[in-house]
Amino acid sequence: MSEANNEENGAPTKVLVVDDHSVTRHGVVLLCENAEGVEVIGEAADGNEAIARVAELLPDVVLMDVDMPRRDGISATKQIRQDHPSVGVVVLTVHEDQETIFEAIKAGASGYLPKSATLDDIRSAVKAVAAGGSFLDPVQARKLLHQFNRYADETKAAADIYYLLTGREREILALLAEGLTSRQIASQLVISERTVNTHIGNIYRKLHVNNRVDAVREAMRIRLVEPPR
Repeated sequence: MSEANNEENGAPTKVLVVDDHSVTRHGVVLLCENAEGVEVIGEAADGNEAIARVAELLPDVVLMDVDMPRRDGISATKQIRQDHPSVGVVVLTVHEDQETIFEAIKAGASGYLPKSATLDDIRSAVKAVAAGGSFLDPVQARKLLHQFNRYADETKAAADIYYLLTGREREILALLAEGLTSRQIASQLVISERTVNTHIGNIYRKLHVNNRVDAVREAMRIRLVEPPR
């Protein structure tokens, strides 16, 4: 049921509260229960439980913590948005760094609230997201825009360098990021160590660096390769 239909029928916006700390979760539930037009229909203590509860209860909005055992809130948000596109997610967390907020929004969250949020903040966020909109305070919005612009610049740089590197150079760069030596790379690719070092020299030149550490650091900075797990 859409938010518009909820308003027309006098039905409250259905909310699922997700947090691994029971005291914090209970506090959020109490706030929601005191917010006009908001009804808490369920709770969950981690990302996996949140996914299951969303499938069972089909809330309008999920208030989602980030740091949780078994499955974190960002991963759970991505899965919920894939499985149930009509369910909105508002990230509710102590983290106020733009990287966390940015990752949550990339995963599909439509709003962000600090855990210090007021009753009015929660109601405004829930209503906005249930109606298909978004909710982010102006200060965080400005910071997030800056982060997005920086990410866009890095993405463009990665694309430019990606096409500047040859396929073999990209392959070798990925192996460098895994920590392999020239000899190990040569063995894995069945080429000579001298050929590997020639390719590495070309990589340095194209990335404007002078050593392997800087080459890998630059490739990770612009997201050309993923950090080792």
